[in-house]
Amino acid sequence: MKTQLTKKMEHALVADALKKGKHPALEVQYWHSESIGAHTYRPVGQVEYIDAVVEEDGMFSCMELKVSMKDLHSKAAQSFVGNKNYLVCPLEMAKEIKACKDSWLEDHPTVGIIGWDEKKTFKVIKRCKVKCLLPENDWMYLAKGMILSLSKEMKGTWK
Repeated sequence: MKTQLTKKMEHALVADALKKGKHPALEVQYWHSESIGAHTYRPVGQVEYIDAVVEEDGMFSCMELKVSMKDLHSKAAQSFVGNKNYLVCPLEMAKEIKACKDSWLEDHPTVGIIGWDEKKTFKVIKRCKVKCLLPENDWMYLAKGMILSLSKEMKGTWK
């Protein structure tokens, strides 16, 4: 169950992305997949959910949203499969992770950190390593997951 702080961060993240002309989606389904022939893939394993994905010009930013250190270090899956991958958390938590050289950093050296002021502003605390090209199957499943997420949103408003 999401906390009120998580819901507030999601709302601010979506509003920020839309204001900048980007395309956000929340709770995006993602399937790891394998090739079974010419440009054909099949899902393998369980579906995972990426907290937020923001698309801009065919590039995907995958974001894991965490509001506490306990949440950050939980056993919950963290899917970083985009062109850009970020941990998004409250600003003070982001600064603490970086300053204390938290073990999470060692486990995720290519993932950036974005701090949120708990209002409307987001600040990059640690830059991510950009993957210019994603494997075709990752790109396809991220796009499909965004479409499913946005369709689910539309079902809630289209009555």
